[in-house]
Amino acid sequence: MKRVFIYTLAACLATLLYSCRTSEANYRAAYDVTAQHVKAREAVDSATYDRIRAEKRQATAVVAGDSVRLVTHRVNIVDDPVSTLKRYGVVVGEYKQAFNARSFRDRLKNEGKPAYVVINAEKTYYVIVHGFDTSAEAAAYLKRVDKEVKMRIPIEQPWILARP
Repeated sequence: MKRVFIYTLAACLATLLYSCRTSEANYRAAYDVTAQHVKAREAVDSATYDRIRAEKRQATAVVAGDSVRLVTHRVNIVDDPVSTLKRYGVVVGEYKQAFNARSFRDRLKNEGKPAYVVINAEKTYYVIVHGFDTSAEAAAYLKRVDKEVKMRIPIEQPWILARP
């Protein structure tokens, strides 16, 4: 009787474990749902989208006698203590997925940089290579960021993120 109970319990556990595994169908269903959400968010026509992107790029300020791209966003830090977050940060990566942002941040940290990831209200993850308390320090670092960061920077041009 005891053996029958143990065999039945083992069979139930095996069935439960087998049914919980991921499959290609599960991945495909999740991909399709995500694709529908992306299409819904991209309901803006391409001309309007290009104009919005151009206006974002034009956000410049004069810092220490030099014109730099400085964008102000409310952001929250991801994974690191809040004390890591500085008022100004040099952005070297922009991602839609947290995994990619964390991966790039980890590679920068392995290079010895005090990098961290922040997220804004539009769910964009920014990888900040170095944070500063003043805009002048951030602008000085921005000028030499290509020399400081040895790996390829995945965005066209690094810029300064300012917290309000």
